[in-house]
Amino acid sequence: MFWRKTDGTRTSETIPLQQSSVRPDEFDRALDTLGAVLRIYGDYAFDTDRASALEVRESCSEIWRELALGAPKSKDPDGPVRTQRRDFTKVQRFFDGQRRQENEFVVRGFGNLRQTVQEFAQCLTAAVSEDRNADTQIESQLTRLVNVVSGNNLEAVRQESTKVVTLVQNAIGRRRSREKEQLLRLGAQVQALRSELDAVRTQATLDALTQLFNRAAFDQEIDKVATLGLLLGSEPCLVMVDVDHFKSINDKHGHPVGDEVLRAVADNLVRHFLRKEDFVCRFGGEEFAIVVRDSEVEKVKARIERARSTLEAAPVKTTAGCIPVTFSAGLTALIPGEPPSQWVERADRALYAAKHEGRNQIVVSPARDSRRPVTE
Repeated sequence: MFWRKTDGTRTSETIPLQQSSVRPDEFDRALDTLGAVLRIYGDYAFDTDRASALEVRESCSEIWRELALGAPKSKDPDGPVRTQRRDFTKVQRFFDGQRRQENEFVVRGFGNLRQTVQEFAQCLTAAVSEDRNADTQIESQLTRLVNVVSGNNLEAVRQESTKVVTLVQNAIGRRRSREKEQLLRLGAQVQALRSELDAVRTQATLDALTQLFNRAAFDQEIDKVATLGLLLGSEPCLVMVDVDHFKSINDKHGHPVGDEVLRAVADNLVRHFLRKEDFVCRFGGEEFAIVVRDSEVEKVKARIERARSTLEAAPVKTTAGCIPVTFSAGLTALIPGEPPSQWVERADRALYAAKHEGRNQIVVSPARDSRRPVTE
């Protein structure tokens, strides 16, 4: 859909690209920019009550695929072959609908938070007001008790003392009843808010594409493991994994197929690192990281080697057919007391050595010599 001037007025007539004022190279750059916007939007999508982040990402990929490849050709039996035009309005409809859903989800979440805070404020206000009234009555009754005590009238003292005790007992009973009711009211609000916060926290630590932990979660995990390294009593290990020749897969088959390959590699790693001590994450792009808290280098190397050989033996099934996929990995144990950044750097150097020496292999960088990774 291109706008043009016709007798000094604007019109939305659809005209062929070669007849418009937009040069082909400008159109290609605009199309690439739109594709980048869709990919970025998909990468940073989050779960709502209507759609998961993965579903949003897949929708972005589908729309981009239609725009990039163009609509299929159609032929009128009684006319020439026609090419259906790209439906750019679909992008607008998608963003409009998605942003409305996200807006409703966020507004509703803030509404629940606001309601919880208001409920708490109302409970506190009611408690303070009721307590002040009760305290005023008790103070007044205590004043009368003091007055009768000075008069040496035992019966009057007994009566006024009984009134004080009754007021105090009633005040305590009301407070306990009020606390129970308020706890129930606040509990329901907090539970609803907690469910939303748990969902947001989970989303914040998961990669939308692979459903593995993301880089932010990795940074927290490795910092914690490195800090506790002296206390674990074992040999924490870090594995950096990189899919071999991944760029060529994207270039040849497209990003949607590349996403299928990344999901397959993620599933493969998870199957071989299932223990609760294992932490598998998508480090970024086609790179993954695995932190094993309680193990030994040789045992971890055997597990990542099984993952490598399993992936090599079974080509990944994608919508573009079966694609042979391998990965390279660098492995190293933690040197007690070293900062997390140095631990990652040593594992990354081992990964680089694996790729430099031919890919599809595991290189171990011993903790005793962080400068010379060796092939096992």
